[in-house]
Amino acid sequence: MELFKEYPVLESDRLMIKKMTEDDAEALAELTASEKVYSSLPSFLYELKYDDKRTVIAKLDHECFETGEALIMGIFLKAGAASGKSSDAAEADNGTVNRAGRDNDYSLVGIAEIYNYEEKKEKASIGYRLSDKVWGQGIGTEVAKLLRDYLINDIGLRTVTAHVLSSNKASAAVLVNNDFIDKYRGLYEDWGRDRLELTEKYVYKREWADAGTADKSKRRAVRVEKFVMAYKVDQDRIRAMLPAGYRSLRPVLRINSEIRDNKVLYIEFNTPVEADGRKGWLNIDNWKSSNDEGMRFEKCDEEVFITTPFLDLSYSGTGAYGGCPAEQDNEGCYYLGNDIEFRPSEKIEEKEEYCCCEFRWKFNDRDAHGESDGTMIPAKFALMQNKYEPVDFTAENAAAIKCRQVLGAYVVKFERVYG
Repeated sequence: MELFKEYPVLESDRLMIKKMTEDDAEALAELTASEKVYSSLPSFLYELKYDDKRTVIAKLDHECFETGEALIMGIFLKAGAASGKSSDAAEADNGTVNRAGRDNDYSLVGIAEIYNYEEKKEKASIGYRLSDKVWGQGIGTEVAKLLRDYLINDIGLRTVTAHVLSSNKASAAVLVNNDFIDKYRGLYEDWGRDRLELTEKYVYKREWADAGTADKSKRRAVRVEKFVMAYKVDQDRIRAMLPAGYRSLRPVLRINSEIRDNKVLYIEFNTPVEADGRKGWLNIDNWKSSNDEGMRFEKCDEEVFITTPFLDLSYSGTGAYGGCPAEQDNEGCYYLGNDIEFRPSEKIEEKEEYCCCEFRWKFNDRDAHGESDGTMIPAKFALMQNKYEPVDFTAENAAAIKCRQVLGAYVVKFERVYG
């Protein structure tokens, strides 16, 4: 089922989530005027785009739904539900006979949103905002469950995520109550304010629903073999492709590959940068074998071969252990998208074994390739010598930058615990 094929109608005993109409403009205006509600939310939310909320509702289809940017719907509360009255009492009060789904039996109390939809990766994010008049009644928990179950069961997604301010304990509790796991803590994200906000990213997986929740703690432990290699390039070429606000720290491109529980392959491509006063890595692209066809790995004695349609890698351990110069200034990693995300660096205490390594990008015939002999070589900042024409910040453009020297590679094996 396609997410943007039609607006769904999601219902619980007291709630209905559905498309808004012009009749909801007044209630929407009252909601968006609440500083109490929006103080913990991004400043760029769509309902804040136009002062006239009739315009917001009128343009939702064209600017959000039809473009696949977001599915934004109203959260409607059944008459009498907020005060705890029974359905019969609510009907007596308003003089109507209650028929499930009748618009005049419900009032707009919030907005539900599905965004960051990635069909290929079978994932999306959810968000909601509720009038403070209905806070503390469990409505947020119901909304998150309706959205989660719709995406997992009806649309068939594998992953649902949600982002909240680290200080917003109420929203965090809503997600925990719906079996989301606090996967990424202490992220810094762009919420449209003067500086990046400290947030947390919660995740729910379809396989958790399939397996039940009793053994959730066991499912969070994953055995990881992480292969890291870095190579030296023309730093001016990196500068030509960096997005605004990022400064190149060293003439380095890095490939991280993870084999998870000896079955899932994950690859990340990045470069060292400085932004917002932080030094770390900027993610260029990433791929996962469960989402991308043709990604596989093979282990032969002490060697590991990683093969994809766009990249070939091979590693063999040397038996020597030590640190990696490319890991300096590593506060974390920036991830670009609809929202900028900064994930603090992972603390790994296990020792790193140096590797001999060979790599070859395969987007185009002349893409970068190289090999190392197991040694580790630092790379220093290079002053600008040539100003190249800007190019898009893509894996293909980065892979086209010639490898001047492989700086080294290592493997580290550890257990990653989610949650």
